[in-house]
Amino acid sequence: MPINLPNILSITRIAFGPLCIWLLTQEAWMAALAVMIIGEITDFLDGFIARRYKQVTAIGKIIDPMADSLYRQIVFIGFHAAGLLPTWMLVILFSRDIIVSYLRVVSEQHGITLSARQSGKIKALAQGFAQMGVVILFILQGWDVVSGVDQFAFWLFLVATVVTAWSLVDYASAVFQQRSAIQDKS
Repeated sequence: MPINLPNILSITRIAFGPLCIWLLTQEAWMAALAVMIIGEITDFLDGFIARRYKQVTAIGKIIDPMADSLYRQIVFIGFHAAGLLPTWMLVILFSRDIIVSYLRVVSEQHGITLSARQSGKIKALAQGFAQMGVVILFILQGWDVVSGVDQFAFWLFLVATVVTAWSLVDYASAVFQQRSAIQDKS
């Protein structure tokens, strides 16, 4: 595996998920927020550096989206365990990444490259915003059901879930459009 800075950043991000869960369970809100911010920065930097300095590798194309998924999904598991994220939302959040991964594999088998789509970037922003937003609410209000943190958390997670579902539909639609275009040429 080519070891370069973008790949190191991606691999490091994977470790941030379990660290965030531990920090959240310790109610170390500021530290959890700091790790989340660093995680989001590494998400931006790995791709930027790889493209800017021509360090794009085949393994990096696999590790980067995998690291994004693992990091965010592990953090969502932590919120679910804390009772802030309903199971049905967690299922949608997980399913999207699994299905899109399979769509990429199936597309490649048919000679189609399913590139990153704008909806995937928007999904990442919505998920990162929801996760950090909830932690910021804890920092500002503390864990007190009366303060409404749980309701704000629900709405932030709902928006992230809806955007995630929309992204899945967008990716699936792209695959079907590309397959139809290829079949029409045949």
